[in-house]
Amino acid sequence: MRALALLSGGKDSWYAAYLASLMGMELKLAVTFIPESKDSYMLHYPTLDLVPIQCKLARISQLSFGVSGVKEKEVEEMTSHLRKLVDEYDIKALVCGAVQSEYQKMRVEFIAEELGLISYAPLWKKDERNLLEEIVRDAGFRFLVVRVAAEGLENWIGKIVDNRNFDSFLNDLEKARANPIGEGGEYETLVIYMPLFSNEIRIKGFDVLKYGNSKEIKIKGVN
Repeated sequence: MRALALLSGGKDSWYAAYLASLMGMELKLAVTFIPESKDSYMLHYPTLDLVPIQCKLARISQLSFGVSGVKEKEVEEMTSHLRKLVDEYDIKALVCGAVQSEYQKMRVEFIAEELGLISYAPLWKKDERNLLEEIVRDAGFRFLVVRVAAEGLENWIGKIVDNRNFDSFLNDLEKARANPIGEGGEYETLVIYMPLFSNEIRIKGFDVLKYGNSKEIKIKGVN
């Protein structure tokens, strides 16, 4: 079955794509939506410019589209962009990394229904702590923390999380009373290695920027 994966570059969307591949789906295309507003209800926004590099390493065709980021309007815009791709790429399923957000899950299901696609959300309603352990320990993901918005996680901005420091990361999440998977926006990630990648993305450097109560990084370059 040919699938289109909604990819933000973070651990959840990439893990959903990975599970889809293990299920035998052909990841024909990845689509990344870039919101104009950082207040988007649907979309992740840090380091979206690196998704094409990730997809090249995973040998998946990828397209990016700008959307407003305005609640509900962005859903219509996403549907419009995807409608043009379904027939062109013979897409049958839409893959997303929703975990607990009813809002996101319902909107993706609406888009899938509008386009006559199967909605595939393999992470849906999984225990967040167990899911994070699956991603890092079982699947061997390595990810960079690119944004933090929870007090107590500031020291993780710009750090790589993998099997070696997983316990320390989980401990700090618990101390901060943060959702383990970051579902509430406590932190956001960029996957630098996972099983579909031919190589690891190596970060040359970054700047740390502050927006209100959150911090995020702007990556200067990669190898």
